[in-house]
Amino acid sequence: MTEDKKQLQPQTPRPKTKKNNHVVGQGQEQKELSQEKPLVNNHQQKQKKANKQAKNENSFSTKTPYLDRFTTNLTEKVRSKIEKFEAYGRDEEIDEIIVSLLRQNKNSPALVGEAGVGKTAIVEGFCARCIRGQVPKEFRNITVRSLELSAIKAVTLNEKGEKEDIIAKINKIVAELIEYKSEYILFIDEVHTIMGTGAGDGATLDVANALKQALARGEIFLISATTPKEFTFIEKDEAMERRLQPIRVDEPNRDEALYIMKKLRPRYESAHGVTITNEALAATVDLSIRYMADKQLPDKAIDLIDEATSRAYVSGADTIGLVDIAKIVSRKKHIPLESIVRISEGDRKSIEDEIGKVVKGQPHAIRSICAVVYKGLVGMQNRNRPIGSGMLLGTTGVGKTELAKQLAIQLFGTADTMIRIDCTEYQNKESVYQLIGNPTTGEKGYLTEKVKLNPYSLLLFDEIEKAHPDVHNLLLQVLDDGHLTNVDGRTIDFSNTVVIATSNAGHKTIQNKYHISGDFSKLDQQSLKTFMANIERDLKTIFRPEFINRWGFLSVMNMLTENIIKEIIENKMESLENRWKKELNLSVQYLDENGNDNRKVFYEYLKNIGTNEKNGARPLERAIDDNLTNVISRQMYFLPGTPTDHYTATVVLRGKAPLAHRNSNNEVTVVDRRYLDISVVKDTENQHERA
Repeated sequence: MTEDKKQLQPQTPRPKTKKNNHVVGQGQEQKELSQEKPLVNNHQQKQKKANKQAKNENSFSTKTPYLDRFTTNLTEKVRSKIEKFEAYGRDEEIDEIIVSLLRQNKNSPALVGEAGVGKTAIVEGFCARCIRGQVPKEFRNITVRSLELSAIKAVTLNEKGEKEDIIAKINKIVAELIEYKSEYILFIDEVHTIMGTGAGDGATLDVANALKQALARGEIFLISATTPKEFTFIEKDEAMERRLQPIRVDEPNRDEALYIMKKLRPRYESAHGVTITNEALAATVDLSIRYMADKQLPDKAIDLIDEATSRAYVSGADTIGLVDIAKIVSRKKHIPLESIVRISEGDRKSIEDEIGKVVKGQPHAIRSICAVVYKGLVGMQNRNRPIGSGMLLGTTGVGKTELAKQLAIQLFGTADTMIRIDCTEYQNKESVYQLIGNPTTGEKGYLTEKVKLNPYSLLLFDEIEKAHPDVHNLLLQVLDDGHLTNVDGRTIDFSNTVVIATSNAGHKTIQNKYHISGDFSKLDQQSLKTFMANIERDLKTIFRPEFINRWGFLSVMNMLTENIIKEIIENKMESLENRWKKELNLSVQYLDENGNDNRKVFYEYLKNIGTNEKNGARPLERAIDDNLTNVISRQMYFLPGTPTDHYTATVVLRGKAPLAHRNSNNEVTVVDRRYLDISVVKDTENQHERA
């Protein structure tokens, strides 16, 4: 708080000190000190009061005492270090401010843009132009004063000792602006706060009403700023809205943001004596676009380079590269550094091979989805549409969702970039409002908000056949145009997304064909064409033809064979046991009743109790939880220990192996009556402590 502002704060009386007759143990020396101290304090207080009174008298002697005390001289701030206040890439917006100020009507420009796009920087850039004389003659000697309403909110005393509230002070400020219009422009950031501020306690006027008359007559110059969402508060007051001229401040695109960063580079290099490579500079823009979509350019890119140069200075590094920027993003967003670097450096790993390590038995579906994605990644797809799209068809539990998840990891670095839409929750006509927002209530839409915050993401519309037809139409717009308009009227870009839908439609056709022909990837061209024609016939009973034809691919996933299920179990158990070992220091051994290694037989047991032909591998997760994880976790709970202790779980499979048979529906069924005997011990140097 400045000294001018401090002097108007009401003096809080010092509380009277009650005598405490029960305080004992004070020495004579301490008593003397306590007696002398108030004399010094009284002297200091008198001196401060005299100084404050002198300043108070001087401030009231200026021609604009209220502007001087309650506003900040933004022009002087810019003048002191003018080279730091260039609004790079914002010449058009500054020109708009000047044009608006010169108008006869609606000559109060209001910068409307999201937080972080540089609205205040534009006003500072305007100040720099005025100082340099690069404006019309009307503004060459003008001073911009910045007002924060919080600075005038408290009741204070004027030169006569009378109390003044916020409305009285804003009226005095307006009066000074009117009298010296050719010398001052008022700037109010977060201008929406004028609505309602000052009203209450019997007052009928707020700050907005105190400004309206002067604005309507063009008696003062006002520049303001706010966000699109908060500008709606002003729009509700038609009289106030008519007095402001909105100037839209959009987030700069990638090239514009990179231009700004190049202009700012010398400042950050000289501040800490470091060198910023071109790769690092580009990474501030590209990585912030990809992983920090909740913030705006150029602010988020500037944040990255600011932190990177500071960290380099502390660590003694003299060069900042791409990895340094990636480390900051990894730390902020909890994304593996390796994934960020791999994607940033354009590491061309085979997406098919990487997905195939996890998703088993689906080579045809993996090839189909990757073919479309490759086309989008190299730019052969329409750039206004999503990177790629496709519909995965198949019976329950064959890995449709897992395939989409693994694609998200390979493309965007983490499974968190997959936005799953459970279409069973969007079966009503009003469901569209849940996705894009409700203009009546102002409620945000789930889909548009998610993509706004995560533009690089995979959208998974799970069980798309269960969604309302209006949702299908909405999705058709995404596939056709690559964008949607949200409840705020903002265009949400889907061009950096991959859109996948899953469906069980045609499952009977799929089951029958698989029992006859087996692996769909091994069908000859004619057989595959006939099979897909039958599938499309089934789809047309649910979807409109144009909806079906708009997808980049339609692929049918294989049903799971016994061997594929075993591979899935091995992968899942290997992943689970690796996590247990890393996070819990827990190792697992599988034995038969004679103490021999029994891992493969245990996997067979899991196959029997956790999978079936009808549901595929979907019940497997629960089977592992019910029969293994829950039992082990309960025993570990009752074992006293420390985070450094190591544990061993011994899993013994008891009973006789069952026989498989086919039921009346030609489905293979197995009733496995074996059971698990599990014990967990804490490993110690001399003993095993049993749970």
